[in-house]
Amino acid sequence: MMGCMLGWVIEVLFRRFFSAKKWVNPGFMKGPWLPLYGFGVIVMFTMCYLCISFLPEGLTLYNPLGGLFGKDYVSGPTIADLIPISLMWIGMVLLEFVAGLIFIKGFHVRLWDYTNMKGNILGIICPVFTVIWLAVAVLFYYGIDPFLYVLSTKVHNYMFGGDGELAHFGFLFALGIVYGLMIYDLVVSLNLFATIRKGVESSGVLERYETLKTKWKDGLSNAKKALGIKEVKAPSVSIPEPIKEKIAEAIYIDPKKQKKATQNYDENGRPIKTDEK
Repeated sequence: MMGCMLGWVIEVLFRRFFSAKKWVNPGFMKGPWLPLYGFGVIVMFTMCYLCISFLPEGLTLYNPLGGLFGKDYVSGPTIADLIPISLMWIGMVLLEFVAGLIFIKGFHVRLWDYTNMKGNILGIICPVFTVIWLAVAVLFYYGIDPFLYVLSTKVHNYMFGGDGELAHFGFLFALGIVYGLMIYDLVVSLNLFATIRKGVESSGVLERYETLKTKWKDGLSNAKKALGIKEVKAPSVSIPEPIKEKIAEAIYIDPKKQKKATQNYDENGRPIKTDEK
């Protein structure tokens, strides 16, 4: 759940200040969660657990706090850390590929599009983002995993009791409600691409919604003018054009079509269903 919500926050901020330059709700679900990030955390956490628990005792892995997954020794970075980092890296690339394939083949929706990136496979994975996943694996392994293990242990003891603590089933009940809402959101969102969307379009609800939204924007704009509130532009990262062109030539198949991925989303930043199979 933490991974789902934190990933959603990262995507929202990235689109607001770097890509779309406006507030949009990323992903295909309506709530503040992106399951891909949540599964990503589970994959990396599990890889760390399997490595430190089942690799030969002679291999000393990163264990800065001691007690990580039951291992009492304390150790800084070692060459053996390349094993769990590599497994996490491969796991994240495979997770992105499988998730992208499911949505393209099953729901005819491209949540991301790398077709204009050099070396891409089906537009789902590409070398640039593969390197990014490697950086994520390194960051998670050295900066997050040991503390996440301690946190998960404390949360488990808090919910079910342990180490002299009483169980707090109220917290567990609240967490169950949140997961229930996420599952409901998932079911509704998956159906939204097919039956529900057609029903909404034929009922005229979208037209009334667009009219209401336009009136709301006009009213908000007039209120700002009356109160003397000036529009604050989002800060942007300024890169010299020659450098930007060199980067684009190295990454993109056709640098002039860098914004092709935006064609997969409507004006509100929501994914559009296509006939692609």
